[in-house]
Amino acid sequence: MKKLLFVVSVFVTISLAAQSPRDIEYIRKHAYIAVQEMHIYKVPASITLAQGLLETGGGQSRLADQANNHFGIKCKGESEWPSSKPRIYHDDDAKGECFRKYPSVEESYRDHSKFLAERPYYTALFKLSMTDYKNWAHGLKKSGYATDPQYGPKLISRIERYNLDQFDKAKLEEVYAKLYNLYGNQDDQYLAMQEVSKSNNTTVKTNIATVNPGKKDAYVEETTTTIAKTTSTAPSITVEKRKVNPTARIKKHTNNIPYIVVEAGESIGSIAKSFKKTPTDLARYNELKLGTRITEGQIIFFDKKKSKGSQMAYQVQPGDDMYTISQKFGVKISNLYKYNRMDPGTQPRVGQRMNLKSKIKKS
Repeated sequence: MKKLLFVVSVFVTISLAAQSPRDIEYIRKHAYIAVQEMHIYKVPASITLAQGLLETGGGQSRLADQANNHFGIKCKGESEWPSSKPRIYHDDDAKGECFRKYPSVEESYRDHSKFLAERPYYTALFKLSMTDYKNWAHGLKKSGYATDPQYGPKLISRIERYNLDQFDKAKLEEVYAKLYNLYGNQDDQYLAMQEVSKSNNTTVKTNIATVNPGKKDAYVEETTTTIAKTTSTAPSITVEKRKVNPTARIKKHTNNIPYIVVEAGESIGSIAKSFKKTPTDLARYNELKLGTRITEGQIIFFDKKKSKGSQMAYQVQPGDDMYTISQKFGVKISNLYKYNRMDPGTQPRVGQRMNLKSKIKKS
């Protein structure tokens, strides 16, 4: 019995030691923002917090300290982050890379939410449950968020070490209570009591933008929700909707081509009608045959694809083929075959390096 107690004691000690006070302090400071972003942009709070912990080393990184950049988001070119916006230069995959600089941590968290929600590369993530943190973590790596092959497991490790998945089902008014239950800080207990008092006696009116992957704030439906919170009755909710301007869906690809992301039920014909294009032109721009069925989340270009990509090369991921790579980087399929000395009709292997700008050297 004594031996068993000793083993249990050692296990508990190791478990507690695995939780860094610095990391817990980071979670306490930012959990409310992460949950708030989750309810607007549908990115699990556990994923957001784990990424923040990993990217900043628990809030200690130079990017976090000097630029409020908690997610390692780079400038991504003039179209993504104009030179008029603040920036910081930092050694990462290459020396002196350009990273975004924010006036506040809140704006860093908001940009992170939009970065994931508005890019077609991450569309598949938003089909996952918000409580499926493991597939979200692996999906971020697969979608190209980070180059570290262990990025997914590192996120999962932090989520499970600090029970961050507890926040994936949390309402905003429950955040401080969860923080107190998880980490036992008296400040959180006090804030939790304040939230309970407020929710029992206050009518709260909020304007929340309902965000779908691939859409921007400027053109999402605005939902006005009035919630009367009492101790005895269920919340009453009133929703008003405003029509969306279809042309506001058009975005600029990193290869400088206008495009939209296909929504459920759309076809080449319906898109052509909505945006005053001809089906023939849309099919030609996207190297499709007229009548080809398109799917939700697919990119549809509104102009010709380019002869070269916006970057030098790309490593093939599971599920990629020549067409999806062509659409991802806005490069003509014929050029991809030429640059990589491949026979038309053949498909790349997972892990293969694909040249996007010039021919590979003969072996």
